[in-house]
Amino acid sequence: MNNNQLEVLFIKYHRELYIYALSLCRNHHKAEDLVSDTFFKALLSLNDNTPYIKYWLFKVCKNLFLDKVRKDKNYTAVDNLEDILVTEKTPVDSIVDNENKKIVYQQVMKLNPSYREVIILYYYCDFTLKEIAKTTGLTEGAVKVMLYRARRKLKKLLEVNKGEL
Repeated sequence: MNNNQLEVLFIKYHRELYIYALSLCRNHHKAEDLVSDTFFKALLSLNDNTPYIKYWLFKVCKNLFLDKVRKDKNYTAVDNLEDILVTEKTPVDSIVDNENKKIVYQQVMKLNPSYREVIILYYYCDFTLKEIAKTTGLTEGAVKVMLYRARRKLKKLLEVNKGEL
């Protein structure tokens, strides 16, 4: 893969990949590192005929995250997401543009990792159920059930915090 192709991929997918990485590690700087490492791997590994590049990128990002978690057990617990959203300008700010959407996003980030992952992929990264299944390695039925449960859990969280909305 040449630099121009990588640049096109980066422009097309970096924001979605960043949001996904942030949902995994819950740390702005670590999410940026994951995205950077993912595109570095793409530079080294992808060729012109690689099918489903978007899903490949997301799968690589998750695998890199899991590798880092295995090496460092404290990898996900360093920074508080609310502090990041309030104090630093991140790509989330350009996508999550108003206060209500930010509150919803903060509540999504409080979900357990599997629910958070399907919500992020479905609503923020525009994946279909079939694409989520392919990316996560789950069956499409399992993704439907997980998305349903995640929505139900998110609704409860929002009801508890509706004074903020």
